[in-house]
Parts: sequence; structure tokens; C-alpha cells
Amino acid sequence: MLEHFKGDEVFVKKILDYQFQALHHQRMVLTPFYNPHEQEIVRSVIGKELKVLSYGGFTNAENQRMIICPDFYEIEKSDFEIQLVEVIYRQQFGRIQHKDILGALMNLGIKRECVGDIFDGERCFFACTKQTYPYIIQTLKQIKKSKIKLQECHEDIEIIHDYTSRSFILSSMRLDKVVSTMFKVPRTLASEAIRNGHVKVNYKIVEEVSYLCHNSDMVSFKHHGRVKIVDENKQTRQGNYVVSGYFYK
Repeated sequence: MLEHFKGDEVFVKKILDYQFQALHHQRMVLTPFYNPHEQEIVRSVIGKELKVLSYGGFTNAENQRMIICPDFYEIEKSDFEIQLVEVIYRQQFGRIQHKDILGALMNLGIKRECVGDIFDGERCFFACTKQTYPYIIQTLKQIKKSKIKLQECHEDIEIIHDYTSRSFILSSMRLDKVVSTMFKVPRTLASEAIRNGHVKVNYKIVEEVSYLCHNSDMVSFKHHGRVKIVDENKQTRQGNYVVSGYFYK
């Protein structure tokens, strides 16, 4: 099976262990937060022998915890052990964004897999594991220059992604060309970032500069943001591709 998941062998072995526990010990296994790529691997590895459910605390959450269990288990949302948290602050020192909240949480020494989606609309929220929440609320008192207050949220919050779109002409769909053009950085810098593991395609690190991107691929560039590629099915007279980039705010 591992040959089908090149680059994800360690993760697949972990999921196979979860499968063994659920299947042979009739246990319910609760995972950390997984991104969409990891969720896809879980469903592929587990197959149809067991029940696989996921939930991220928000409606339309990208990062979700997963439960792997025998069919006879009746699962409720509370079984995912997720805490939604609202970040309350005064905006006199500026607006707090997704990156600010994530950075503050990571600076506490919290693993990324313990934190789910972060929403930075008119109000700010994040999801975390129930086990991590007590530590966060005791230690996180400030983000950037703003003193903050954290409180539990029991509302049904829907994540709606805000983005801006721009058109691009690409001579190639190679990853280094896509990153260089869409994020406006030199080709050499784009290539170096890719080789250093700072670029993901569909939530998976890709270190091959010649990797070919496709329609609807999500490209993430560390410290620069992420963009969804939309092929407009048009070409210039020179044979270049006309694409749109949807940049998530």
C-alpha cells in the first residue's frame, strides 16, 4: 500500500495502526486535526471496513478531526472533543489576522495538529482540541500589541472564504513558474523555496520545481499566502496559458 503514497509513508503507517486498533480491538480512534490531503489519505487507507467520520468545529472547516471506528458506534459531535474559541480584542492597535492568531498559538509550543481552522472575519475564532484549550486560555493573553480575551463559543459558525482574483499568462504550468508569476518573486527564489519545502500543492509539500500544476490546484507559499489556479481554457497566440488566480485573504 505504501507505494501508492510516496512521501506520506510515515503518515500512512500511523493510519494503518489506527485501523488495526479500531478493527481488532473494536476501539473508537480520534485523530488530531488533519488537512484535506491527510483526510483523503485516511479515507483511502481505511476503506469500507470501518466507519470514518470527520468534523472541524466550523461549518465548511478545512482542518478536521477524524473518528475511525466499527459501524456499531453511534457518533455525536461532542465525541470529536473540539473547542471553538472566540478571540475578543480592541482594534485600536490594528486588526488581528489569521497569521497573527496562528503565530501566537505556535509560540506557546502548541503543535499545529492541535489547532483547527482560524477565522478572522468581523469576529475572530479558532478551533482547538479540548485537551489543549485549558493551557491556551491560561497562557494566551496578548496577540501582537493587543491584549485579548478568550471565551468558549457555542454558536454555529460558517467559514466563508474571502478572496481576490487576478488573471495571469503562463508559459508553463511548472510549479516554479506558477509560484514565480503568481506571487511575483524571482524564478530562482521560487525554485529555492520549492526545494526547501516551503511550497504545498493541495496541502502537500512538493519539492520538485518541474511539478506540473493542474486546474483547481491550491498552491500555498509559506509567508506569502495561497492561491487556487483556475484554467480559463484559453491560450494566447504564442501558446501561453491564460489562468485566473484566486488569492485567499
